[in-house]
Amino acid sequence: MQYDGGVCLNGGYTLFELWICTRKGKDGMDVYLDEEMLEKREELRKKQYCSLESGYYINGKIICFRKEEILDCFFMYLPDNMGIMPEGIAKIKYPSEFRPQFMLTTADLDVNMGFNLFGRQFEPAETEALCLRMEAAIKRDRPDCRFFGCNKMERIAGYWFAFRSHAMDGDLYNMMLVTPVEKYTVMVNFNCPYADYKAWGKAVVLMWETIQSVGRKGDVQR
Repeated sequence: MQYDGGVCLNGGYTLFELWICTRKGKDGMDVYLDEEMLEKREELRKKQYCSLESGYYINGKIICFRKEEILDCFFMYLPDNMGIMPEGIAKIKYPSEFRPQFMLTTADLDVNMGFNLFGRQFEPAETEALCLRMEAAIKRDRPDCRFFGCNKMERIAGYWFAFRSHAMDGDLYNMMLVTPVEKYTVMVNFNCPYADYKAWGKAVVLMWETIQSVGRKGDVQR
């Protein structure tokens, strides 16, 4: 991948950036990177890569997106660092028999997205009510979670909510979407480490906004 500063090296640095950030000590061996310059570089990349078309800058990496068909029902743009979750892993992460019908995950299993398809399409008002009922059910079952409210999607019909939950390896940021697609209702759940919620949360909403029925022609806005 090419940047304005030169060829990108392992870890995302360019030759120009390393030349600016590196300084040798008296013995010629000590090297350090200027923290202020690196912070500015990080902010610049976050601004430069903040859409599904340009890619999204998350945790020092540029995540690219591709259009995929899901459950023979709809298309959606997905991150290229996600693949189908192995069944054995799915049974461990989601021990309930009501686990999502289709699940994606990253190589380190830290970021996950699941999809369920139901054979009934809800009206807009019903969709919002269903989203609120789902949120209320989780509140009753997990009173220790912190909830962030229900939100309306802008480009598609649907509602989503988010909450913070606790796990053995650290807190998680969870998002759940309910949206009608043709004669079905699609439910999508997402989770990632809570420390990464600001970056992933915005990207996930953008992904969900691209949901498009398989039977619908044309491309979606990104």
